[in-house]
Amino acid sequence: MKKRILNSLKYILFLALGLFIFWWIYHGKWSEIGHALKNINYFWIGASVIFSIMSQVSRAVRWNMLIRSMGYKPRFTNTFLSVMILYFVNLLIPRGGEIARCTVLTRTDRIPFTKLLGTVFVERLTDMVALGFLAILIIASQISFLMNFYHSNAEIEQGFSNLFTFKNFIWLVLILGILTVVYIAVRKIFKKSSTRGKFRARIRKLKYNFTEGIHSIAKLENKWYFIGHTAFIFLMWLMMLYVIFLAFEPTKHLSITTGMMVFMIGGLAMIIPVNGGIGTWHGAVIYTLMIYGIAEADGQIFAIIAHATTNLIYIVLGLLALILLPIINSRKFKRTK
Repeated sequence: MKKRILNSLKYILFLALGLFIFWWIYHGKWSEIGHALKNINYFWIGASVIFSIMSQVSRAVRWNMLIRSMGYKPRFTNTFLSVMILYFVNLLIPRGGEIARCTVLTRTDRIPFTKLLGTVFVERLTDMVALGFLAILIIASQISFLMNFYHSNAEIEQGFSNLFTFKNFIWLVLILGILTVVYIAVRKIFKKSSTRGKFRARIRKLKYNFTEGIHSIAKLENKWYFIGHTAFIFLMWLMMLYVIFLAFEPTKHLSITTGMMVFMIGGLAMIIPVNGGIGTWHGAVIYTLMIYGIAEADGQIFAIIAHATTNLIYIVLGLLALILLPIINSRKFKRTK
């Protein structure tokens, strides 16, 4: 019960933070946004929709590869629809989409939930490694530009100097020490409270299933195919964002390398567990665009167009998946009866 209350409070806190940032950025700007929406090129908005669907198809194929390596054969239709539900639920409950897509396949294809959760862990870890690798490449390609910007803005340079002080280092060490002590104490309490045989057996079974899901990466028949899909997913995510540059007059001149930087910073902002990155993603994208000479007002409009386009796609496709799943699987049941 306490855990549920803490999770609810955390959810409310981050949602309130995101909404506050969003309000702070956009209050009094709605007439400008409305005017901009009349003048954007909707051909590129349509292209963004296509890239989004292609990324979801590729993600479903990649997930199916991990599941099949454990000996299960889910229908691709169910896997694809569950991925669509993943993004939709994440807009409502941060990180909740991962649980939702596993629940869907457990019900439709009778695959153990914890095994699916293990494969999701592999996917997330793969995406984090890919994002880290991409971040290194992007920063390396833009290092001279970023250093020139840093040294030409005295306020930013002074801010970084104030951040990396000995006093702040001591505070960081103290906080990490306290967190380590708390973690060790909680772990000891958990071990003492889980001495009953049945409970421990259940934990072992869950751990085994989860571990088997993680080991699915080692059982893949074609690992390069898996890596190729990962690269393709990131490419589609990048293109989803970049074509919005082309749809909006003040940003249409920006290069793909600028798009890569905006994509990376926006991706890092999405780590904060706010519904759909509302507020935090907008702020990160706006200030990144300002580095590349885009006026703050234009950056605000671009951010809301790009964010709204992406999330409207997820809402429409997610609702469509919720409608289609029971229909498709009821027909499957009738055929096998």
